[in-house]
Amino acid sequence: MSTKDLTAEQLEWLKENFGNTTNQALAEKLGTSHRSITRMARELGLWKTKAFMSAMQRKASEHAARANRANGGNAGTKNLLLYGKAYRFKAGESNKDRMSEAAFKAMHRRIGESRKETFRKEKRRVLFGLEQQTGLRVVQCSKAKICLRHHLRRHGYAIARASNEAIVTDNTHRSAIMEARAIEMGITFNF
Repeated sequence: MSTKDLTAEQLEWLKENFGNTTNQALAEKLGTSHRSITRMARELGLWKTKAFMSAMQRKASEHAARANRANGGNAGTKNLLLYGKAYRFKAGESNKDRMSEAAFKAMHRRIGESRKETFRKEKRRVLFGLEQQTGLRVVQCSKAKICLRHHLRRHGYAIARASNEAIVTDNTHRSAIMEARAIEMGITFNF
């Protein structure tokens, strides 16, 4: 139903009463759904009054308080005290002690799968010549080469993780000995 389906008298009544009446009551009076009332009000630019909205909020709050008292007070706190203690942190107790064996194994399986996926993504990034996003060592190379890359970075050479290409910048403090060692290990220099 839309505003076109209403008579002029019904439309006038809707405009007069929309601000101070619930949508359900309006829908019953006009013989339509409360969703149609909302749509028509939007079309006509009608809004509920602030006083009416405050009264409705107060009524809802009082209803919630009555329902809470009928259910025995603050049920949330009561449930937390009953069921929450088992899941709280306890000094000296690990996840393995708190979780069932199956849940603990499932957790470690998910952690392992996540780590493998991260490792695969990092390896793909390196293979395509992109900068790594993590500190994982995805390309096997000697400790000496890793240390040499670190020393080259400290001297101002621009060199990406797991890369065999060093770029000489304006801030580079060049060292012939380090460059010779790097060339022996397969690192090339761009000037």
